[in-house]
Amino acid sequence: MEIPGEQYVALWEAAGKTNPNIGLVLGNQTEADDFGALGHALHCATSVEKVLKTLHQFIVVFAQESSFTYETDARYVYVDYQVTDPTVIHRRQDSEFAIASAFRQLNLITNSPIRPSRVDFEHDRPADVSEHKRIFQCPLYFNQPTNRIYLPIETLNLPVPHGNERLYKALEPYLEKERHERYIPDELLLQITRMIAADMSSGVPSLVDICEQLGVSRRTLQRRLKEHGIEFSSLVEDVRRELALAYMKDSEYSMTEISLLVGYSESGSFTRAFRRWTGQSPQQYRAANHPLS
Repeated sequence: MEIPGEQYVALWEAAGKTNPNIGLVLGNQTEADDFGALGHALHCATSVEKVLKTLHQFIVVFAQESSFTYETDARYVYVDYQVTDPTVIHRRQDSEFAIASAFRQLNLITNSPIRPSRVDFEHDRPADVSEHKRIFQCPLYFNQPTNRIYLPIETLNLPVPHGNERLYKALEPYLEKERHERYIPDELLLQITRMIAADMSSGVPSLVDICEQLGVSRRTLQRRLKEHGIEFSSLVEDVRRELALAYMKDSEYSMTEISLLVGYSESGSFTRAFRRWTGQSPQQYRAANHPLS
């Protein structure tokens, strides 16, 4: 069964209320079968670098609105994971599942006890990190810009005992077909949405602000948005609304704090906009959507 990305992440968070380490624990138990064709392709890849390239290229087949990337320098391989939807605020369980799963699969694929040099997470430090320490056995950092595993550069040279190039090539056309069907057709639109969300707490970004960040002309950006049948002002309003609803349901921020986070300098303007979006006052909406205690 496939469900929207934000509902998938919300399901993880709901499970985390019963077991705060559920993402971490289940990620550390994953097998190739758990990821379908993508999992089998990872295990057929003939090098660690090909494993990472496959994960980056085809993660959309397993989970849209998610991103795995990697880069290297003289000392480390950096493997990063993020949910790309800027309106999904609470995502600890999904992030820990993804990082633990990637680490687990690399250990299985190389048949080696890989020891990371460091692991970062976006979310706040949990009260109990004993499970994190048990699994990763390295320094842990929280409230970081991304979810990241730092692997020694030597990891790229580890042998892959069961790599199978012929089977990989048999799986690749299917993965490519699925990737093509699921790929967001215009990355620019997603990029603009992220920029609007990131800038919102400092005030509503203008079209000129976004053009400067993207390095494109106003006319070019307006034309690209028009191709999607989208007005910039409508896109800003959509991002505002989705962020506001997410903050109302999934945070303990006050009404004043939320109004500032979505670009309203006055709480009265925020309340009027919220009534327009939902037909309810912010207080009524929060009460009906199970506020955090």
